[in-house]
Amino acid sequence: MKCKKLLALVMAAVLSVSMLTACGGGSGVKDTLSSNGVEKQLEEVDIDIDLTTDSHMNNVVRAAAQNLAAGSSRSAVTNQIMNEMNWDALSQLKNVWNQILGSMGILTPSISVGLVQIVSSDQLAANQGSGGLLSLVGTHRQKVIEMSPINTPERFAAALLLGVDGTVGMISDATNDIVNVGYNVCGYEVEDPNGNDYWVFAAQITIA
Repeated sequence: MKCKKLLALVMAAVLSVSMLTACGGGSGVKDTLSSNGVEKQLEEVDIDIDLTTDSHMNNVVRAAAQNLAAGSSRSAVTNQIMNEMNWDALSQLKNVWNQILGSMGILTPSISVGLVQIVSSDQLAANQGSGGLLSLVGTHRQKVIEMSPINTPERFAAALLLGVDGTVGMISDATNDIVNVGYNVCGYEVEDPNGNDYWVFAAQITIA
């Protein structure tokens, strides 16, 4: 009899966990960015970028998003991602260009440059969270304008990726493709303790 009760409790616990995972993605994550959707948005504005998966970046951003859900501030979450990914854009760009100008030919070790943006789901849906993006996108400003309204996670992530590419993506062309450039993007939606929903986005270019 006790075994039957124990089995019933275990089954109930398993069902509860399964329902939570199905409803919210588990561990505080409500939704996850579609990389296929991001590629589609880029294709619509004639940007040919093949996205690859960076498991380390995904894990870092997901963990940081979960911290936002647990009560961390947006600035703390942004700093967490930037620090754990070792993204110091200014020093990295300086190193890259110095190596290119010095005709060293091979860039070692590989360098990654990235951007992080956190925007509320309500602002995103109302196209109010993309105002700062145009100041980041550099040579791709017109492409982001063509992509408007930036009111979905996939469009926002595509614009953010163009922000990184507009800063350093031209390196591949400048060196006749001697330099390999890889593109990664991810995003997670979470709910903070006050009931507000936020998307945590990260976009990265790896130069090797």
